[in-house]
This record gives sequence, structure tokens and C-alpha cells, in this order.
Amino acid sequence: MSHHDDEHDVWKIIQDQRIAMLTTVDESGDIVSRPMATLARPEEHRIYFVTRTDAKVGQIGGSAKVNLGFADTRKNTYLSLSGTAHTSQDRDKLRELWSMFVEAWLPQGPDAPDVALVTVEPEHAKLWDSTSSKLIYTGKVLAAVARQDPPKGQTVKTVKM
Repeated sequence: MSHHDDEHDVWKIIQDQRIAMLTTVDESGDIVSRPMATLARPEEHRIYFVTRTDAKVGQIGGSAKVNLGFADTRKNTYLSLSGTAHTSQDRDKLRELWSMFVEAWLPQGPDAPDVALVTVEPEHAKLWDSTSSKLIYTGKVLAAVARQDPPKGQTVKTVKM
């Protein structure tokens, strides 16, 4: 499989999942994660989050390293993505990304003073893929217990984005 295919798989998971756990480091050095709705734009090589100017925006400041975690337990597919996040109040981009889903959380609109944009530029991703039905996966787990050896058939890929 080529690098392009691996990167395509990463973007597919991001677009299918839509909710990421965004992880930052707070002022005291604690690691903090929170669920965020993603607005993935593979053609721009960016993942956007429309949010309030709250703690996460302060933790990122102008720019900071972050991690995004995605999990699809139905497909046994998991993704950890690291990158650099930037914060802004780019009104043109906020208006472009605005939708009824964003409006539900931020009814004040894209021009409100406390609405911000977090832009993540992906750098590295790690993808765990055990795609199979729950029944097949359960069978693999039972066989692993009997063998006293971890389940077979999982692929782990590291992808430079």
C-alpha cells in the first residue's frame, strides 16, 4: 500500500468519525482532552474546529502541538493524530465553515466576539485497523484467550501527513 493510500485512509476515518478528542496541555502542565466536532478539509490539509474563545483556545495560544484521537468501536478502527494547532478569528473562514450544526452550539453567529477557529495541520498519524464484524472480532478474542496470545489480524500504520 502506498503512502497516498495510507493518508487517504486517515482522512477517511476523520471524515467518517466527525468527533475527535482534542488534547492540549493546560497552564499547570496537565493534559486535557475534550470532544470536538471536526470540519475536515483534506484538500487544504487542515482540520478545523469552530469554538468559543475559552480555555482550549488559551491553551493553544497562537500555536501549539495537539493530539486528536478518533475511535470507531463498531469497526475496531482507531486513530491518533498529532499536529500543530493555530487559533484565529478569521471571519471569512468562520463564515465559510458555518453550518446549522455549528449554529446549534454557537447561536451568536460567526461574527460574535467570542467565536474562534482552531486550525490543525496534521503531521503524524497512527492508525490501528482491526476491521471485521463484531462476531469475527469476538471469535479472534476467544481464540487469543485460548492461545494466550493477542488477537491476530490487526494492522498498525504510522503515516507521515
